[in-house]
Amino acid sequence: MFTRLRLHAVSAALVVAAMLAVPRVSSAQPAPPPPPPAYEGSAEFAFVSTTGNASTQTIGVSGEFIARPDAWTLKSKTAYVQNEADDELKARAFTTLLRASREVRPHLSFYGQYDYLRNSFAGILHRNAVEGGLSWQAVEPARQALRLDVGLGYANERRVTGDDLSNAVLTFGAAYKFKLSATAELSDDARAIFSLKDGDEWRADNIAALTAKLTTLLSLKVSNTIRFVNAPAFGFEKTDTVTAVALVAKF
Repeated sequence: MFTRLRLHAVSAALVVAAMLAVPRVSSAQPAPPPPPPAYEGSAEFAFVSTTGNASTQTIGVSGEFIARPDAWTLKSKTAYVQNEADDELKARAFTTLLRASREVRPHLSFYGQYDYLRNSFAGILHRNAVEGGLSWQAVEPARQALRLDVGLGYANERRVTGDDLSNAVLTFGAAYKFKLSATAELSDDARAIFSLKDGDEWRADNIAALTAKLTTLLSLKVSNTIRFVNAPAFGFEKTDTVTAVALVAKF
């Protein structure tokens, strides 16, 4: 009898302990990721040179700076690519992006941005574009992050050959990041722009990159950029691609 009572008491104690433990287990949640830094930036440099039967040089530099005052996120990005062959400048491309966004509710922000493009590779003397729209953080930044944009804007483009362009545009964008490990990250930025004046005048850009950290400051980046213009300047191809290996400094 005493043994049975002791077993029942032990069983009851185990049940009570289990009941007390359940809320603690169920209430335990993974720690949220730390907030992004107030300021961050990066600078990239790539150089390719060949000699012998042909002498070519390609230089690529770019920089990015992000500031986060209060609920705003301010971003500026600039990139430059130049190609020379036999000591003669063949082509160059210069891009600038200025963007401001503000969160209006969790995961949803409105944004406004300005783009400038000069790309002699594709016969574009100058392209100025402004747009505004909504940005949705579909996947919160952790190991993976996905942001989707939709906007309306206006673009003016002067071309080397053919007619210039000036029209309202509808834009869609997606920015994806996947953290492969503590030192490696995969990213893909895609953007499509549709003219509201001419159905044939649409274009799309895609930049895929793999970045591996070398030190706390330096990283190695391999990227592939594809730019497609459905109705290019007369005498130019629809598609341009740039594959680069760059040294990146982050601060």
